[in-house]
Amino acid sequence: MNTRRLSPLIGALAFLLCYLAVSPIAGAFSVGELPLPGSPPTQVHHYLAANTVPSLLTGLLQGLSGLGLAVVVGGPLTSEFVAPARRAWLGGLGRMAGWLAVAAILTSAAMSIVLALIATTADTELVSGIRNVSFYSGGVTHVVALGVFVLAIVASGGLNRSVRVVAWIAGSLAVLSLLSTVIYYASLFLPLGRLACMVALVVAGVSIARRGALVTAA
Repeated sequence: MNTRRLSPLIGALAFLLCYLAVSPIAGAFSVGELPLPGSPPTQVHHYLAANTVPSLLTGLLQGLSGLGLAVVVGGPLTSEFVAPARRAWLGGLGRMAGWLAVAAILTSAAMSIVLALIATTADTELVSGIRNVSFYSGGVTHVVALGVFVLAIVASGGLNRSVRVVAWIAGSLAVLSLLSTVIYYASLFLPLGRLACMVALVVAGVSIARRGALVTAA
């Protein structure tokens, strides 16, 4: 089998599994309740200062997850299975959104690692500011960009209809998470859209890997 044809599946699985590992692994070392968005900065600072190990683990695992997504964005999914020539602009939009999604989650990961290193000594304003950057880059920025990537590349590309339908649903949920910036209850779209897009990329990876296997067999 062509190894390059396996890269979208390998990358998508790393993207999904490393992200899902954050809660159980980092959570095993956490102390106290994670402050909600909008909590007082002093509360956020106290929590992060007491949870440097979970912050470090979160950053490392999110970083690996982001690298998995980078493998997907840089692989054959965006070069061989894009929209037809008459809609070539979708390929460019999708690649831009994909790399933005990668940059956003890696930024969030880096900020988590920085917090693990400085939370016990830095002032509250700095810790709160870095945490906000991590929250918004790894949250709505990443999820909306991921949704655009899935809609422009997977849902509109050259994969089979069932894969495109899954991608349309997943990408739409992710893009709707933009509403979370103005409507609190729309925050539900953040985890739903993120996980749905991850699943859509795994499904697309399986489809591409199967095509590679069929070509090799032929």
